[in-house]
Amino acid sequence: MTSFARKLAAPIAARLLKKLTGWTPEASGSPFGHAIVRSRSLARTAFLFHTPELLNHFARVMDLLPAGSFDLVVCRDAENSQEVQTAAARWKSKVIPVSEVISSRRRYDWLVSNHPTMLGDPSIFKHLAAINVRFMYAIGKSGWNLSAWNSLYDVILCFGPYHAVELARRTNAAIVQMGYPRLDGFFTEPSNRDNLRKRFNCDPIKQTVVWLPTWKELSTVGVFDEQVSGLMSEYNVIVKVHPLMVTTEPQRVAGLRRFRFTQLITDASDNLALYQLADFMLFDYGGPPFAAVYTDKKMLLLNIPAAEKDALTGVDSPDITIRRTMANINQTEGDIGRLLRDEQLWTAQKRQRQVLRREYFAPYYGYSANVAALALSNLEHIVGAKPGT
Repeated sequence: MTSFARKLAAPIAARLLKKLTGWTPEASGSPFGHAIVRSRSLARTAFLFHTPELLNHFARVMDLLPAGSFDLVVCRDAENSQEVQTAAARWKSKVIPVSEVISSRRRYDWLVSNHPTMLGDPSIFKHLAAINVRFMYAIGKSGWNLSAWNSLYDVILCFGPYHAVELARRTNAAIVQMGYPRLDGFFTEPSNRDNLRKRFNCDPIKQTVVWLPTWKELSTVGVFDEQVSGLMSEYNVIVKVHPLMVTTEPQRVAGLRRFRFTQLITDASDNLALYQLADFMLFDYGGPPFAAVYTDKKMLLLNIPAAEKDALTGVDSPDITIRRTMANINQTEGDIGRLLRDEQLWTAQKRQRQVLRREYFAPYYGYSANVAALALSNLEHIVGAKPGT
């Protein structure tokens, strides 16, 4: 990146940082308040958690790594999480706060994370580990996903061809296409739909619609609540809000509770069972619609006006461009129920999903976690050097 491009990107990155973390580069110090000094090596690998929900994202890969070979470094909501403590015991891992790593004046050889801004000051990453590895969390929201902070990473594990190309244009990181590890179970663990219907209190006679909205300005919560609830006469309707909406936007969750649904899920449980159960899925922006592409699920996209102008997306963001070929609906137009009953729509969409699958995902269906685990076990060869050399 040229010096001019850096200057141009800096204010954009600062606005995104403030929007997503509440911290600004002008604020005094980092949220951790520790002086950064040159660190000695811990000679270990670690995964960074700012929310327990990341267990759903990393767990299948961690299960394939040798027990006791990595630590869980925690901050924010993950720091006092019993879920994280329980999972760490399964892997025989230590749970260590970020502040403790910094104050120890030591750093890891390798640190795996999904993004750096949960630390407030992204530069702290360089003091937590010699080599930083990004394990992508979701497709979509390119204004965020392709931000300048990707330059902090030495290795990036991405979903597939699209992001391999886009990230190579923006960083010097070694890039590995891994598929979608957290969804391996969709292909390797046959689901019992009768049991899933009972688990989510569904009427076994009805088909099931699952709505997975995002949070903040791009969320359709508060926009489509009544329309989605209106499907209840014909379908089971399960709604699961974004895991961060409960604490950051409680008023929107409260608004949802005014409507009737088969189930409203507000915890950070894994979405895999919902993809297994759903006959139809509703999305707005971010990563969930691409998980439906990956699992080949029938879907409708719910629109927010001028979403392409949001700082988190942009006109070329995948969750915007997907609407060129995939069925989508505005609040004031059309009828969700009518679209769900349109068999011609679903016949055409199946072909469209196959095209998108090839564009966005490496074809490691059912063994993506193995690919990611092998990459993490061979970072020295991928990077071309041992940490510190």
